[in-house]
Amino acid sequence: MTYNPAAMTAPPQVVDYGAFREPPSRLFQDYLNGRSAASSFFEGGWDLESLNRAADRSLGVARPRAAVAEALARQQQVRGAGAAGDMAARLRDPRAVAVVTGQQAVLFGGPALVLYKALATVRLAAALEKRRGTPVVPVFWVASDDHDFEEVRAVDVVDASGALRALRYTPGVDPTGRPAWGIALDASIRPLLAELRAALPDSPPRDEAFERVERCYQPGVALSDAFARLISSLLPALVVLDPADATLKSLMAPILRREIDGGSPSSRLAAAAGQALETAGYHEQVPVREGFLNAFVVVDGVRRALALRDGVVEVRGIERRLPVADVLAWLHREPTAFSPNALLRPLAQDALLPTAAYVGGPAEIAYHAQIGDAYGHFGVPRPSLVPRPGATLVEPAQARALEAEGLSLIELQQDPEALLARWARESHPEVEQGFERARAAIERELRAVEDALGALDPTLRAAADAAKGRALHQVEGLREKATRALKKRDQARADRLRRTREALFPGGDLQERRLAFVSWLARWGDSVLERVQGGLDPFARAHQVIPL
Repeated sequence: MTYNPAAMTAPPQVVDYGAFREPPSRLFQDYLNGRSAASSFFEGGWDLESLNRAADRSLGVARPRAAVAEALARQQQVRGAGAAGDMAARLRDPRAVAVVTGQQAVLFGGPALVLYKALATVRLAAALEKRRGTPVVPVFWVASDDHDFEEVRAVDVVDASGALRALRYTPGVDPTGRPAWGIALDASIRPLLAELRAALPDSPPRDEAFERVERCYQPGVALSDAFARLISSLLPALVVLDPADATLKSLMAPILRREIDGGSPSSRLAAAAGQALETAGYHEQVPVREGFLNAFVVVDGVRRALALRDGVVEVRGIERRLPVADVLAWLHREPTAFSPNALLRPLAQDALLPTAAYVGGPAEIAYHAQIGDAYGHFGVPRPSLVPRPGATLVEPAQARALEAEGLSLIELQQDPEALLARWARESHPEVEQGFERARAAIERELRAVEDALGALDPTLRAAADAAKGRALHQVEGLREKATRALKKRDQARADRLRRTREALFPGGDLQERRLAFVSWLARWGDSVLERVQGGLDPFARAHQVIPL
C-alpha cells in the first residue's frame, strides 16, 4: 500500500493490527474481529444495535441520577465548559444513557490516542442518540486516582527539525505514590512550558495551541485538573468527569464496601476467569494477587493498597492492621480517601453512570474479559465494549515522502538505517550488480581452486575454503562502505526519510501511543479536530491511516 499525497478527503486507509511489529493481544484481536473463541468472555458485540441493547440493559437498575448529574454539571461549570454542563444535566432524564471513555491524567494532554478516545466517544454518543431518540451523554472519565507518576509525567513531541523531543515534568518534591488529584503543579512547570513552546514548530496556530495548554497547566493546579481542563477546552460537548469529587466518591462507596466486606469477590471471579482464558488458549490478562483487595486508600497523601489476611485488613507500606469493620467505618467517614483499582474501577464507574458503551484501548478491553462475572455479582449492567479507534495521521509532507520512496506504513516500521541502505542500493543498481558479479566470480573461481587442491591434497581444501570466506568478507566490507557513500551523496533525501519515520513511528512506536496531540494542534489549529473526527471510524476493525 502506497499513499496518494492528494488524498485530503479520501476515506481512511486501514492496516490490519497483526501487520505491526508489536500487535495487540490475540484476545483483543479476536474480540475485534468477532471470533467465537473470545465471545464467551464478553457481552455481545459492538455494532450500533449491540450498543442499543446495552443501553436498554443499563436502564434496568436504579441510580442516583440527580446527584450524579448535579456533581458533573458543577465540575463543568468550574472549568468554564458551559455546553458540557448542559450535557451533564441531561443525565437527570430517566431515559438517558452514557457512552464513556477514560484515561490517566497525562502531561500536556497526553498522546494522540487520548484524543481518538474522546472523539470516538462523542461520535458514538451522537449515533446512539439518533438511533434511540433519547439522550445519550458522552463522558470522559479522568483517572485522577491513579498514582503511577512515571506513566503520566512525560510526553513526546516532534520539534521543528523533525526530531523527537521528550518533555518530562520534574517537580521540586517527588510525588511518587500520590494520586494525580494530589499532585499540585509547582513552579517547575513554567520552564517545561517554555520548552514545549520552543519545541513546537513556528506556525500560525502554534501560539493559540500553546496558550491553551499554558492556561491549563499552571502552578498550584492539580495534575488531574490541568488535564481535565485541557480535554474540556478541546471538546465542549464532552462531559469530563473527575471521580475525586466528594459527591461522586460517596456515591461509589457501596461498591467498595461490598468489595471489602466480601473479601474481594472481584478477585475470586477474576482469578476464575483467568483460568478460563488459559483453558481457551489465551493468557491471564490481569494477574490477581492473592489476599489483596481491589481497593486503595490514601494515607498521608500516598495511595496504598489494601490486603486481607486472616480477617484483618493490612494497609500496605505502613504498619497498620485493622479489623474489616473498622475499615468499613473509615470508608463511611472518609469516602474521598478510598478508590478502586483497575479491576474494580469499571464496576464503580458503571454503577454510577447508565453506561451503554465503554470505549477502551486493547489492554482495557482485554481486562474486561476477567471482570464480566463481577458485573453480575455486583448487580451492575455490563456495557458494550467498543475498541478505541487506532489511527496514524499522515501529513502532506510525509505522504509525499512515502509516495516518492514507494513505501507503505508497514514497511516504514523497519530500522531507518536498513531502509536507507535498501534505498541507496535500489537507487544505484549498477553498484549492487557489480558486487553481485564479484561475489559470484569469487564463489565460482575459488570453488574450482578448492576442488583442484582437494584432489591434490585433501588437507588444503579447508585452507581454500577459508581463503574464499576472507575474500567474500572483504567484498562485503567494501559493499558496506559503498552503501554509506551512496547514502551520504543524497543526505537531504536520507534526512527526509528519517523525519518521516520519526513522525509516523516515533522511536519505533505507533504514533498514537507516543506523540502528544498538541503537536498537531500547533501545526493545524482546531481544524485538525474536525478533520480527525470526520475521518475516524469508531466501528473500524483495523488501524486507520488518515491523511491530513
